[in-house]
Formats: sequence, C-alpha cells, structure tokens
Amino acid sequence: ESVVTFRQGGISVESSQIPNVERIATYLRNHKAATVSIKGYASPEGSVEVNARIAAARAEAVKTILVNKYKINASRITAEGQGVGDMFTEPDWNRVSICTIED
Repeated sequence: ESVVTFRQGGISVESSQIPNVERIATYLRNHKAATVSIKGYASPEGSVEVNARIAAARAEAVKTILVNKYKINASRITAEGQGVGDMFTEPDWNRVSICTIED
C-alpha cells in the first residue's frame, strides 16, 4: 500500500509525492500479474459535491502518472473517488489517494 498526499483543494500530484507513485510503478513492473486499486479521498471542508469531484480527480491523477510516465497498462489500474475520507483523526491527513496492490 502506498499513500499519495495532496494540498487542500489540490488534485495535482506534487513532486514530493512522486516517489510514492514510483514505488507502485516499480512493483507493477516487477509483478506482471499484479493490479492496483487507487481510492481518492478529500478532507471534510467544502460541499459533498466538490469533495466527491476532488476525491475522484486525485485517484485519476495518480493513475495518469502510472500510465503516462511509467507506462503501466491502464487495464491494470482502477481509480475511483471515495468522497470524504475518515481513516485518520486529523482531517488534513484525509487528503490522499491510497494505492493498494492486488496480486
């Protein structure tokens, strides 16, 4: 599992988060049958509709990098928004995409 964090309202993967994406790409390159599920989340600020859009865009942003930069076949990646995250007690920490490898 790898976590990619985002700024409040942000949907772009910042350069500081690229190593987290690269870890997933390396695993997928070395394990050809593996797939990855990316779930995007937002913190609770803002409306439900906006947070749903942001969460989906975050998951797609990670997928786009895996496909375009690391040449991972898109069919091996699922990306979906989950709305507001509640995994962490600190609301800001819920601005993430969580990537889970499935063998």
